[in-house]
Amino acid sequence: MSAGKAAWDRFTKWRSTPIAVSLQIVLLVFLGALFIQRQGWLQFLEFRAYDIFIRHQPKAATSDPIVLIEMTEEDIHDPQLDWPIPDTALAELFRKLEAHQPAVIGFDIWRDLPVPKNGSGIRELNEVLLAHTNILAIFTTDTGTDIGAPAVLKTNTDRIAFNDNFLIDFEVDRTIPKVRRSALFSTNSDAFPFAVATYYLKGKGIAPAPDPDNESGFILGKARIRDLGPNDGPYVGAASDQFFQILLDFKCPEDFTRYSFVDVLTPGKIPEGKLKDKILIVGTNTKSVFDERVTPLHRDHRGMEVQAMVVNQLLRMALDGEKPIRTLRDWQEDAWMLLWALVGGAVGYRVRSPWRFGPESMGCLVALGGIVWFAFSQGWWLPLAAPAVAYVPAALLVTSYHAYQQRSMRSVLMKLYSRHVSKEIAESIWENRESFLQGQRPLAQKLVVTVLFTDLKGFSTISERMEPARLYEWLNGYLGAMAQVIQEHGGVLKQFTGDGILALFGVPVPHTTTEEQAKDATAAVRCALALGRRLVELRRDWQAAGLPPVSMRAGLYTGEVAAGSVGSDDRFEYAVIGDVVNTASRLESYDKTLADPDLLPNRCRILIGAPTHDLLGGKFESREIGLLEVKGKANKVPVFQILDETVAASSTEPESASGVISGIEPSDRIGSSVS
Repeated sequence: MSAGKAAWDRFTKWRSTPIAVSLQIVLLVFLGALFIQRQGWLQFLEFRAYDIFIRHQPKAATSDPIVLIEMTEEDIHDPQLDWPIPDTALAELFRKLEAHQPAVIGFDIWRDLPVPKNGSGIRELNEVLLAHTNILAIFTTDTGTDIGAPAVLKTNTDRIAFNDNFLIDFEVDRTIPKVRRSALFSTNSDAFPFAVATYYLKGKGIAPAPDPDNESGFILGKARIRDLGPNDGPYVGAASDQFFQILLDFKCPEDFTRYSFVDVLTPGKIPEGKLKDKILIVGTNTKSVFDERVTPLHRDHRGMEVQAMVVNQLLRMALDGEKPIRTLRDWQEDAWMLLWALVGGAVGYRVRSPWRFGPESMGCLVALGGIVWFAFSQGWWLPLAAPAVAYVPAALLVTSYHAYQQRSMRSVLMKLYSRHVSKEIAESIWENRESFLQGQRPLAQKLVVTVLFTDLKGFSTISERMEPARLYEWLNGYLGAMAQVIQEHGGVLKQFTGDGILALFGVPVPHTTTEEQAKDATAAVRCALALGRRLVELRRDWQAAGLPPVSMRAGLYTGEVAAGSVGSDDRFEYAVIGDVVNTASRLESYDKTLADPDLLPNRCRILIGAPTHDLLGGKFESREIGLLEVKGKANKVPVFQILDETVAASSTEPESASGVISGIEPSDRIGSSVS
């Protein structure tokens, strides 16, 4: 039970961390984007991208073996033709085409009624249709139009096919619906391009066969073709129970070999062998006879051209093994969206600068577009709008959250440190804030610090003799000058205790290496020496103003403390707890008769403990002067007096490096050493 509670407590603590909150934001954004995608609200954006990819993709090498036999406006106005084309002229057209020995003729013109209606030429046309079994005719499945196949072929289901096979995305495009997919067959019959392609492939020994790995698909030559699912790619509810459908790739070149009806009927107009073993699509290419389709390529694509493109796609798949456009499964698309939501969250978490956020986000979105485009060139249609919709709000919200966190954290830091540290230390604190801040409060942690404690000699006597107003003016001038010196040496001014000062070196950013801790100790000792030099300058000013001169005692000790914040959320302060602070205070007050600061050149007696002394590395002249009994420690602590910085390491003025020791009688010295 306790283990479970401990695990829950750890989880509760973790979920409030910045990275956990960022992950929660990412998850919520992902779920929102998933909902939007599931409603189909992003389809129009996905298809805009699809259309662009279609227009800029590489084309197939050739449209061969497809040849278009077109009725043009000139054909309609030709004396020997008319519209609708008479049965006798149509019969003659088929005879002329059959003379060229094509593999198959796909007749993409509705012919459910005789022309003329009196039926004077229908017998001749029927004879041609019955004599040539490679002619395939069309009808419609739309009950609204219900245009049938030629009467003579109605019972021959292998030679008739429906040509209303283009499935138009009305709900996606709304204003200008486009053709992007085609039915291949229904439960009762084949679609026109599928019938034409399979008839041609049959002559090459290729026929559709069941796919043992996919009961809803089939094998055609080298291709495995499966039915377009209801939510394949960015589609939402695109499936049709009536039709087996595929996505169109529009890779077929548009420079088909073309001949007009008049060309066919004119002897010698078509070179010998030009149509042999070809697939002939017979249809109309006129403005007066409406047969247009809007596709990603054109707004006025001729129906026969789009049918020819579907035939070309089927042939490339069956003969060359070219794969159909593939899409991810639903769970893979969800994972794809989640990935980009995570990328957005990572960018928002890592990039804190608004100047970097814009370019990096733009770079990520460009990368997304590049990946989707590359995948499309390899035959994969990946969602583009959905991951972008997941990325953008995730990046923005995580960035906004961290911006808010930064403002709050900066407010906390400034509240804790702004008056007590230098600008450089403040910047270091801000850059390393995550190492010692948790939420809105400093993280409780153990640190190795050097504590500097100072006090004025005889302040109580002086304060009794001065007027309160003048006393506070004098004291504020002293404390302000000392605070500036501490900040210049990288210390954190913890507090003023009347005339006393408590400063810390090594907080709040953890310094874990001995080298870092040695730098803190060195900075603290140099600061103490600098405080003495500044005090000498102040004494001159005080004497000129008739104010009493004072001297200072300083105690320094290095050790481990517990650091953190104490107080309520509205009123709290940074605090350090440990006997290091007490020891530094006791070093300051150690044997006040020893080494009278009034007799020292810099008017400041500096005593340090052995741990601090060991970290100085010979940078300072010092003497061991006694032992300090510390509460809670079995052994007494050796006490050293800092005299000055050694000549080799000194950065002070020459007169401060004299190394003269005053006010210490021989009887006071237990032993001496130079560290």
